[in-house]
Amino acid sequence: MKKTLLLFLSILAFNIANAQFKLIAEGPVFKEPEEGFAKILQMKNGNTMFIHITVKDGIDIHMYNPGHHETAVTHIDPSYGKISRGGNIKGAFEINGDAVLMISSLDSRVPTLYRIIVDGKTGNVKDDTKIGELNKVNMFQGYSVAFGGVPIPDFFVRKDPNSDNYAVVMFNSFESERSKRIEIVSYGANNKEVSRAYYASPDEKYKYLKYVDMAVLGSDKVCVLAYGYNTKHSGGDASELILANLDKGSSSVNFTELGFSKDLMVYVGITRYSPVTKSLILSAVVKEKKNDDGYTSVLAFINPFEKKINRFNIISPSDRVNQYASSKKGFRGLPQNIFINQDGTFTVVYEEMETSTRTNYGITIASAGNSSTTLGDMAIVNYSKTGEFTNDFLIRKNHILSKSYLEPFYHSLREGTGQELNEGNQFKSFAYLSGNTKSFILFNDTERNNEKQEKGSLVSIQGVSDSDGFYYGLTGAGTVPKRDYVFGNPAGKHDHNLGLFSISDYDGKNNVYVTLELSKESGRKGVKVVWLQP
Repeated sequence: MKKTLLLFLSILAFNIANAQFKLIAEGPVFKEPEEGFAKILQMKNGNTMFIHITVKDGIDIHMYNPGHHETAVTHIDPSYGKISRGGNIKGAFEINGDAVLMISSLDSRVPTLYRIIVDGKTGNVKDDTKIGELNKVNMFQGYSVAFGGVPIPDFFVRKDPNSDNYAVVMFNSFESERSKRIEIVSYGANNKEVSRAYYASPDEKYKYLKYVDMAVLGSDKVCVLAYGYNTKHSGGDASELILANLDKGSSSVNFTELGFSKDLMVYVGITRYSPVTKSLILSAVVKEKKNDDGYTSVLAFINPFEKKINRFNIISPSDRVNQYASSKKGFRGLPQNIFINQDGTFTVVYEEMETSTRTNYGITIASAGNSSTTLGDMAIVNYSKTGEFTNDFLIRKNHILSKSYLEPFYHSLREGTGQELNEGNQFKSFAYLSGNTKSFILFNDTERNNEKQEKGSLVSIQGVSDSDGFYYGLTGAGTVPKRDYVFGNPAGKHDHNLGLFSISDYDGKNNVYVTLELSKESGRKGVKVVWLQP
């Protein structure tokens, strides 16, 4: 009897300490969207908007009022008609009380960017405008992208998280005039242009330009980081990390070569602006030019006003993470995203990633159609506002995404955009939530891995029908945090509750987290918007 009582109390204590997120409200059930793109936005007026952008049939909007009641379901027939192959959602965010959708499509081989403004009160379209075009891509240039390593012409969109300002970079990689390959356009809260200018290549001395990332600093400045380089066949091996600033009202871009290491090649990177330290924080994956052994993660603090690098470090999780990693070789992940906290401290989330691509007739072309990506263990590393290591955690997982080709920093690239719905892969990605009192990692997994987090062989996730949403509270001194169900323990053995966490939105001021829940109960399934309190 005593043993039974002690067991009951221990289970009760565990459940209290790890109680699931508090359910605030849930919307009506509707049919699961299985293709296209999706995003949830919590509007400043208290409304919530679920956005489903289909490939062929336009845009569907579900509107919910501040009381979490569904008030409207609207449909928009956009001017672009349908999203062509290679099209994408480049931005989905709130500006001045409305939702702004930035959608790219390939119109007769011309990359085109559309902006659709959706009323934040009614869900109806307020404006639908073509705002950018790139040079037409011919067949020869397509081969240069596939086989020659030339960056694909593309649009990049970033919103300032602290204001209603955003910017667009139009990257014309096949433009013959090197000083017109990158055009920067900034927009204000009224969706009108604030500034527009071309990035001018320094003396046009770099044949190749690689867009790295950008940050929008209110209405005052847009900071774009690019990597310029030559090859032995194009004027030597000179290379440099370049900061391009577009100031408010300016018709020209100020550029500065930052004096980055000449021995390191920037493969890919992301940057975020910290208002506390007034610095751009750059996380990049670099490679030694004379060494093909692998990639290294670096962290740099860049002063965008004095236009210089103030700090540069090689970074990695601590040794204790290697002790718990699934691989005998230790943790092998690379950074995927940076999250800036209000006090200036920040978090870098690492994730192991391995992509396999089929070879057809001796030719290997990396694409979603003939590739698969495995997303493995994660490391969450916290830093002080000046970049000193604070602590870290390891989370073990193994998700296999079929028909998927993901590149490093895919998580950062998805931020502020729409999640593609493809083969159920949308359920196999993580979300990081920086709450009022602590932070969380959320993703879907099988309950069979409940006891295998600290040790044991993990069950790989290919299909998600038997998975549930889990969260990990990032607190305490342990290396591997405990986890619990986001939506509560399923009622029956065959009942499961998935979260589409990659489209979620968190309102830190009111501590409300909104996501889409896919429930499978008694053989029936459907989705609903749910409001939770961490």
